[in-house]
Amino acid sequence: MKRIRKNIGTDRKILTVTRLSNGDINIDYDPRFPPHVFFDTNVVIGLNAEAIDALNRLKSEQGFIYRYSMLNFVELASHMGDEPDSNTPDPFKKYQSAFKKIASLCDPRPLPSAETVFMKAVGLYHFLSPKWIANESEIAGTLKSFVQANDLAELKRAGFSPEHYKKLRELDGEWFLDFVAKAKEIGGLPDGSDDWANWLGHFYSFLVFRASSKRKTLSSLGRGEQKRVIKFFEGPGGMMVLNHFKHLLVKTIRDQRHEDSNDFYDMLQLLLLRDSNLLFVTDDRPFHQYYAGAEHHRVIPWKMFKKSALSL
Repeated sequence: MKRIRKNIGTDRKILTVTRLSNGDINIDYDPRFPPHVFFDTNVVIGLNAEAIDALNRLKSEQGFIYRYSMLNFVELASHMGDEPDSNTPDPFKKYQSAFKKIASLCDPRPLPSAETVFMKAVGLYHFLSPKWIANESEIAGTLKSFVQANDLAELKRAGFSPEHYKKLRELDGEWFLDFVAKAKEIGGLPDGSDDWANWLGHFYSFLVFRASSKRKTLSSLGRGEQKRVIKFFEGPGGMMVLNHFKHLLVKTIRDQRHEDSNDFYDMLQLLLLRDSNLLFVTDDRPFHQYYAGAEHHRVIPWKMFKKSALSL
């Protein structure tokens, strides 16, 4: 992975990620405005001391600012009460360790929720359910309590319920699998047909329905509001979500890929790329099996990002 800094004069340069024919990646950014970087939850869980040291060197030398997402927060919190098994004998310690890595590495401010980004971008923030609004000081306080707790019982006495987060993820996962099943019933692969256009409309509508806590759907919006929602999926963040979902459907329908309920939360992270100075780091293969262009596809393989950091 290469980092290029050009002579940008007085205009701010747009952050881009270009894939090269040799498999390398160029990250081009304005040195006055270093990118903010957030990581897939599995990357956070797998960080070791060597990787953390390397990331800190990268932050020091390149000015990168590491952030954590609300999806990181929800995913980790939902697993803190898991039952022990042979692979994870102490789930609480495993996921508490991930929160400790976030606390030591990342800016204390969480990124806005994907729902907040979406509803602001389409001009529907006034319909956003309060539960999706990340209170920075409250989240920072909860993160601190997760890091300092001696055990799960201590957190539960303070009112924490991992079951709440797990149920939220399960409901979203059930919807996603049902939505994929309906797509498979259409027949063929995603294209510009009326059937697929209607299916996309239902997808857009669900995102509004979910973010507004069932108060609004696409059909209940005004004509101008509907156009803004549809237009969103042609720009930063939205285009990536749409491309990613279509890619997953092609793999599922044509290649018999197994549907995974976690795909929905993975996909939601791409909404955050509405922020044009944000990079997403993940080794999840589906994110790297298509390319939406240098300005939109600001997704970096963790192996490349880590290798670059370790080389400093």
